Amino acid sequence: MMKFLRSQSQSVLVLILVVLGGSFIFYGTGNVLSPSGARGSNDYGRIDGQDLSVAELYQAVRNARDELILSGQAERLNQPGTREEIAEEGWRQLLIQREADRLHVEISDQELADYIRGLFQKDGAYSPDLYQKAMNNIENAYHITPDAFEALMRGNLRANAVRQALFSTVRTPGKDVETEYAKYYGPVQLSVITFDPKTFAASAQVTPEQIEAEYKAHPDNPAYRTPEKRKVDYVLFPLTADQAKLPAKDKTAAIEALGEKALDFALAFQPDPSASTNSTPATPPDFQTEAKKRGLTSITTDFFTAESSPAGLPPSPAFNSAAFSLSKDSPVSKVVALDNGVAVLHLSEVQPSDLRPLDQVKADIAKQLQQTQGDQAAQVAAQKAAASLQASLKTGSDFKAAAAALKLTVQTLPSLVPATAPRTDMKLQTLAYASTGLEVNGLSGPVPLDTDNTILLIHLDSRSLPDQAKYAEFDTHFRQAQDERLRNVAYVDWANWKSRQSGTHKPPDLGQYGGVE
Repeated sequence: MMKFLRSQSQSVLVLILVVLGGSFIFYGTGNVLSPSGARGSNDYGRIDGQDLSVAELYQAVRNARDELILSGQAERLNQPGTREEIAEEGWRQLLIQREADRLHVEISDQELADYIRGLFQKDGAYSPDLYQKAMNNIENAYHITPDAFEALMRGNLRANAVRQALFSTVRTPGKDVETEYAKYYGPVQLSVITFDPKTFAASAQVTPEQIEAEYKAHPDNPAYRTPEKRKVDYVLFPLTADQAKLPAKDKTAAIEALGEKALDFALAFQPDPSASTNSTPATPPDFQTEAKKRGLTSITTDFFTAESSPAGLPPSPAFNSAAFSLSKDSPVSKVVALDNGVAVLHLSEVQPSDLRPLDQVKADIAKQLQQTQGDQAAQVAAQKAAASLQASLKTGSDFKAAAAALKLTVQTLPSLVPATAPRTDMKLQTLAYASTGLEVNGLSGPVPLDTDNTILLIHLDSRSLPDQAKYAEFDTHFRQAQDERLRNVAYVDWANWKSRQSGTHKPPDLGQYGGVE
């Protein structure tokens, strides 16, 4: 069916994610699924009077897991509660696909082809090359074949059709748009109280006992240790003087050519891939001996740290990174690209890091503890002030008068339109965002300001009526985002309702299936 697309062609996964956005549901394939432990029941759930098989449940959970990974959230997999969320989403996907069956939702081959063509556009037209590159990337990274990808697309289109039928009437009320527009485009007058940890740190008292305790408790702190040093042997494959003067594109090509030559040398130290797995691995050759045999010059550096350059070599992050990535078990590097050519490195000797005497780091520890105490004291002071001021505001007190009674300094800022706060000014961005969550005469809790490590209490003095010039544009974008959020909520509510209908029930202990690999 879809082979004609591939016959014409297999950027990358990121492009697909950007194009498809949050509405795209990946229905994963991959390896045969197996349970991650014994199950307490053979009941795998029922939908509309039909029992689910274990394969259907496992596949649905795997689909939800793949969706999470392919949406760029793989790091969430090991977070508490994620497995349960994956299992719940797998169940919801089963419900929506069964609903598609009930409604006789089918996607024709032509609809599917048109949809996929629309995803891989270049200059307004379908690009077979773009499609081919994306398929290669997905298959290599996630073992999803082009045929499986097409199945994913079909499932997504079916689910979208059901969602459209069920939730298209869910819309954002106009009043909500007006309210939000006023928050972002209405000029606001803000007053702030600033808590600077440096002020609190200046009066912090650090005892010798605290310094010694910190030193003993964290012997692995790099600040308390001498840096590790390394000595390496390396063979440089340099650019000629004329090649070094070439334009960037030609110089890159020359370096790549040197890389091919260097690769042959580097591979001499790698295990023979054709050797039997049962045979004893051959002892790799000596680095300097092999270099000499090939007519290459091996140079040995002096000891250097990860942050310093070996004597006689220009600074090179690539060289240092390669040197400090080597180990006893993997002592020879891959080919390393440098500004003046390429190199292959060999770990010669390691001078381990040592714990410095307490006297050498005492002053730094004292400064660190003072800063920590200052941060903590500033946070506590801000929390107490916020609680006291918020209590006063509830009784009708004037904000500035209440602050003065607490001997707090209030700074009133120039008028600000939150939506137009410069992106390059992080303080204004922070103030703008905080203001959208406040009502007039409302006070925020402590807000950390990353740019200078201060803590702010933000009071909304007033909000003026917004200019309507941007309303139409805001209305479009806000409704799109809010409608999608509301429809997702409706989808979850529908799935919960559906799960309670006669003839339908979730598997017992559904959450335990979230660990299926």
